[in-house]
Amino acid sequence: MQPGVYVKGYFSFLDCAGLWLYAETLMDNHKKAVIYALTACLIWGTVYVAIRVGLAHGWGPLTFAGIRFLLGGVILLAIARAKGVLSFTRRDLWVICLFGLVQTGIQNALFFSGVKLTSAGISAIFINTQPFFVILMAPLFFHSSKITVQRLIGVLIGFGGVFLTAFRHGMVSGSHELGIILLVISAISWAGSNIAVKKILPGRDALTFTGLQMAAGALPLLVVGLIVEGGQGHSADTAGWLVLAYLVIFATSIPFFAWFKALQLGEVGRVSVFSFMLPVLGVVSGWALLGEPVNANIFLGMAMVASGIVIVNWKTG
Repeated sequence: MQPGVYVKGYFSFLDCAGLWLYAETLMDNHKKAVIYALTACLIWGTVYVAIRVGLAHGWGPLTFAGIRFLLGGVILLAIARAKGVLSFTRRDLWVICLFGLVQTGIQNALFFSGVKLTSAGISAIFINTQPFFVILMAPLFFHSSKITVQRLIGVLIGFGGVFLTAFRHGMVSGSHELGIILLVISAISWAGSNIAVKKILPGRDALTFTGLQMAAGALPLLVVGLIVEGGQGHSADTAGWLVLAYLVIFATSIPFFAWFKALQLGEVGRVSVFSFMLPVLGVVSGWALLGEPVNANIFLGMAMVASGIVIVNWKTG
């Protein structure tokens, strides 16, 4: 059987998934964007646990991230080729690779460095300042994006839920100024990347765009990983490789494609606020899969995050 049959079958699985089919056939663009954003975040919510398990089974963080994004990008490009939509110009290649360097490479390097210098709870709080930056920056690029009282209230409530969830979860005592600075810069980079997707993606195939930027951004991660970590990965055991396979096949290709589709279809400020779900889902998946403790703050935080998302996405008038 030809390899193309396998990648076509893989994408057929995505096409047949209920959320995908529902989003593509029965809804307007805003509702499609909501479905895609929810799909991305629900899958990304398991990544926190998978990364923790992978790092505990022999992977270095930069090498782990680099291999994950490189193979994830290759899978999406193979799918794009099998579907006959793999097409880009030389200018496209330069633009997308530059975007990948920032979005996948620099942003993840800053994030991992910030996590290393702080803690899980602090990282969850400060990386999720990115919707604030999107709300502030988007009106400079899009006339349809406006800073409204409703939007600010929704973002504040959602961020309050993130803070309540992350506070004391993975907190440690000590000074974290440098780590916090790196996390905030990472959040700004993430916000800028979300806006850039909205500007760059129209007229381009989402599969090709996502695959190219992921593969391009993975290369500097692998190079830095080779230098800093000595190409750590040879010590990964069977569990480490299985986690990598899960991340590459399911928790990288699908959610990044879904997130970029959400940004393509929806208004960037409304889509970005869905990222508030990630630390909450990360804590919940840690409880469900690893038996990590939860408390009433988690459930209140979930309710606040959901309320904030609804407020930001609620159309008045």
